[in-house]
Amino acid sequence: MEANGTTVAAKASDTVVWLAPHGPTGEWRLDIDRPPLGSLTGMLFRAMVDRLDDHIDDESDRLVRPSHLYILRSLYPHGASVTQLAERCEVTKQAISQVLNQLEALNLVRRAAHHQDGRAKLVELTEEGQRALARAVDAWTGVEREWADLVGSEAVHQVRRAMVTFLEAYGDWHQGDEPRLRPVW
Repeated sequence: MEANGTTVAAKASDTVVWLAPHGPTGEWRLDIDRPPLGSLTGMLFRAMVDRLDDHIDDESDRLVRPSHLYILRSLYPHGASVTQLAERCEVTKQAISQVLNQLEALNLVRRAAHHQDGRAKLVELTEEGQRALARAVDAWTGVEREWADLVGSEAVHQVRRAMVTFLEAYGDWHQGDEPRLRPVW
């Protein structure tokens, strides 16, 4: 359906999402119904995280929350200090320590003396943590495959390429060598 010749409504399940193909129309009554890309990206991310649970097939993995997976990914391959993890996830050291306590109880991480800083602890993946991370990567692949089945693999590739281009131009996504991403707690 068109409104003023510029806005098209697309129906996805029971929700109508307004899409203006050429960006904001300049008419706030139309543009307010058009979610900004940032909002759509956040909603897409949340939907993908929700789908992740359906792709984790091992019963023991059900104990691992999506926020845990960010920590596991941040520890691969060389580990990190608690301070580094807190910076990467943009949370306090206390918050990271609580999550690490949970992951230690699940035998997914271990804390050891840091080889470069005697005051710090190096957090590393255990063998079980490495296996859990591998299963999580497979699960994310399944979620991406679902998306590609919906819109086509070329469309997903183009979206990925566009996102990386924007991040390289404007994103503060690298702090040192590791991407920064605040987990969905």
